[in-house]
Amino acid sequence: MNKMRGFRWWIILVLLQGLALGETVWQPVTNYSISFPGERLDAAPRINPFENFTNFGTDFGWMGPGQKRIDANAGVIRVKAAGEWTGVWHSLAGLATEVNRQLDPTDVLGLGGPEQWRAPIRGVTIDVQGKGTLKIELVNSAGEVRWTRSLELTPGERTRNRFDVEPSGLGELKFFNWVVEPGCSANVSSIGFEVERPKMEPEEWMFRVSLGKLRRCHDPISGLTRDRAHVPPGVFDSVASTGMFAMASAVAAAEGILDRPEVEKEVRHTAQVVLDLPRAAGFLPHFVQRSEDGRLVIHPGTEFSTVDTAIALHGLRLAADVLNLEDVSAEVGKAIEGLDFDALTDENGWIGHGFREDRETALTAQWRDWGGETAMVLALEGMVPDREPRGRMEGGGQVFRGVGFIVELQSLFYPDFDRPEPDLITGTVWPEARRNLLLRQMSYVQEQWPDSPAARAGIFGLSAGEIGLPGDGYAANGVDVVGLRWLYPHEMVMSLALSGGKEFGEGIRRLSQAGLLYPVGLPENVEVGLVLNNPMQGSLNAAFEALASYHGWRRGKGAPDVLDDASYADPMLRRGAARFYR
Repeated sequence: MNKMRGFRWWIILVLLQGLALGETVWQPVTNYSISFPGERLDAAPRINPFENFTNFGTDFGWMGPGQKRIDANAGVIRVKAAGEWTGVWHSLAGLATEVNRQLDPTDVLGLGGPEQWRAPIRGVTIDVQGKGTLKIELVNSAGEVRWTRSLELTPGERTRNRFDVEPSGLGELKFFNWVVEPGCSANVSSIGFEVERPKMEPEEWMFRVSLGKLRRCHDPISGLTRDRAHVPPGVFDSVASTGMFAMASAVAAAEGILDRPEVEKEVRHTAQVVLDLPRAAGFLPHFVQRSEDGRLVIHPGTEFSTVDTAIALHGLRLAADVLNLEDVSAEVGKAIEGLDFDALTDENGWIGHGFREDRETALTAQWRDWGGETAMVLALEGMVPDREPRGRMEGGGQVFRGVGFIVELQSLFYPDFDRPEPDLITGTVWPEARRNLLLRQMSYVQEQWPDSPAARAGIFGLSAGEIGLPGDGYAANGVDVVGLRWLYPHEMVMSLALSGGKEFGEGIRRLSQAGLLYPVGLPENVEVGLVLNNPMQGSLNAAFEALASYHGWRRGKGAPDVLDDASYADPMLRRGAARFYR
């Protein structure tokens, strides 16, 4: 009897410990099958910084005098036995040259806040096969080794080695290194952390990890958001992402997730930078870069864009509304007042996409297609004071190629598009059109790849983004295109979160069970086999995921939604919404 009572107490203790610690999930730092998927028989394969990056949106490289020992073969970094010591370093926060950026091991999400809401590192992992001595290290930006372990490899199958870590005593970290001693041969396929997921609602967790992903792309010094986290700041910065970064950060501050005074400073700085950018007829660039003389200029080969201006100015205006920054709101209002839509609108009311980089040559493409991109441009036109808007949009309720994000974009900013009556411009009932596309998205994988792991797991989503592994390019393809194997989790999040039902929480559960919802956020894409994915930290899709998740978290729980409240209260946005609804 006493033994049974002792056993019961042991079970209770284990359960209590589990409740205290929460669930532990694996977070890759680098999976080399993604960076080097093919056969590379040359020593020390060349690293392309645009294609070879970590899951944290950072860079990595070779170290030590024996780098000629390194090659890559079918997704494994191989180190030959002969030669001097060598190894691989991996930045854990920002690029290696950004010494001011470090990872707090008690807070992988990077959002700060109370301990119970953080996601701390609990273990270090390395998947390796070989013979001899291999060492792993966690190092800070001063080059100090804060944690290290040595492995004695014996020939056999590749195994995942795991080591416990107590994060509180490590201090801030900069690098994850593995070092191969002379005489050791090693094949390393991946490295990572085991991270404790705090106990919270899945919808809030989805918002937090997406926000962390978005903020990893932002450069607080310049005030702009990089298109992708692993690219240096000032090289390829996204104006639309910058506006949505401010919007998502403001929401997090209002909800007590981020420090409000710090976010107010961020938003003020970002708004000033964006509103000081060069413009064409008042419209902002799509992408910008910093020139050799330090000025921010339009990125060569890109355009001054009506839709990116609409997204950026909506985002900044809503961020200012949420934080009650009247000065920022007024400056954004002046920028909207200065937009010259007549310069881009033809006699039939079709609004152009923008101007070429010379600021004078209008692009030939026009916003005609039904969907959220055109709706954002028309709403922005409606916000211009003392203007009788003329912009038009075709009807039909069908978006270009069935690309998922296009039908949901407007609902990040306007709750009006959940209304059940036809809109004033096209006569379309938006909730019905959005639901129809969602059903097509959900059935696509089941019909095209019925025996795939994605079909069995209920993973779906066809939208715009990188089309495969890093370096394969960018495309916008949806359910109207047959035979697509690469899916976009951001579409699954957007459509389920903005549908207003309980399907969002179930969708998050499916993404988690499929091993796609990492603490640093969703991957850019995933192949239907659910093995290959592109872990790129892209700001546009991160912003879509964060803002949609916020709405899904708050609307789905019937809780106050500060974005919806701000949208309803802002007189400029009300004029934009009036284009579609009385």
